[in-house]
Amino acid sequence: MLDQVLVQRADQEAAQGHHAAALELYARAWDSRHDEVADKLLDLVEDWEDVEAALEILQKTADGGVAGAYEALAVLLLELDEPEEALAALDAAGRAGREVALWTAAVLADEMGDRERGEEWYRRAIATGDTEALNDFGVFLSEDPDRIEEAEEVLLLAVERGDLMALGNLGRMHLEGDEPERALPWLVRGLDAGVRSVLVPMAEAEQLLGRIEDARSHLNDALADGTEGARLAWANFCAEHGTREEQATAEAQYRRALAEEEPGAHFDFALYLADHERFDEAVVEYQAAAAEGETNAWLNLALIHEDRKDRRTAEECYRSGIEAGDLQALLAYAEFLRQWGRRADIADLLDQAAELGADEEETAELRRLAGSN
Repeated sequence: MLDQVLVQRADQEAAQGHHAAALELYARAWDSRHDEVADKLLDLVEDWEDVEAALEILQKTADGGVAGAYEALAVLLLELDEPEEALAALDAAGRAGREVALWTAAVLADEMGDRERGEEWYRRAIATGDTEALNDFGVFLSEDPDRIEEAEEVLLLAVERGDLMALGNLGRMHLEGDEPERALPWLVRGLDAGVRSVLVPMAEAEQLLGRIEDARSHLNDALADGTEGARLAWANFCAEHGTREEQATAEAQYRRALAEEEPGAHFDFALYLADHERFDEAVVEYQAAAAEGETNAWLNLALIHEDRKDRRTAEECYRSGIEAGDLQALLAYAEFLRQWGRRADIADLLDQAAELGADEEETAELRRLAGSN
């Protein structure tokens, strides 16, 4: 249980600018990465601007017998984009008796891209009885298109064992699979069970099914709750399905989503601007989206520059999209090369296409464009 006395003492030290003392107290108060201490700790390090000193204090506190400090160290290392070092800190935490199997799985799978080892650790977490492990493992499985049925079985088992968050993830899984009719009943069950975070995906499913008034109502509820992603979802709703008055507010809603730093806001606002033929502004937003890791932004940038007859910039954007792992950018780039008589360059894309998961039909199309049998 979180030691609020230590947290209060740490807050006082932080307020007085005593960063080192505050950091050690936060590390000693550490209970879980899901509680308030993690945010307080990261805010403190950002304010202090002495990362090396912070790492040294956390390491020293952990080595001094405060096992939770290893987890605090892992949080900071992940923030610094040092997943291997974070994994070592979690290993030390585990050896000191902390339950970190599920977190280790997430670092391996999400931060290091090692899905095989990640799965091994998810299964370890399930075996230890971690109450969140089945749900998280189900989400992990759902990211593989070939394991959707397995993911559903795991998430259903999580529901049976009382993890209501799995209801929302079942709905999201089917929604991402372009099956809103299968998604909606799970999302409804989630909402009925009190899982308010399903309001945004529920509204998306309802829009796809033509239930516009239901979507409007649920998005308004999500906005009132302050649900993550609600502002951007509302902006998209206003732009696509809103009344005349709501459509007139769409741009302001996008800008609010940007101000609130909602994930995906740059990309969706760029789509809105492009739809309204405000291409100079759209380019700026696509560039911002690409900088945040939105791979599809490169393809849209390439298409804008191609329409503007700027072949050099268009080609740079296509290549950036391919480097970011976007198969659609590669396929569009192949068509671009065909138009300019560069069939030999298309042949050079075949190996990359295979690495990006091109299926037989897509590979055959690339071979056709390259002029090979």
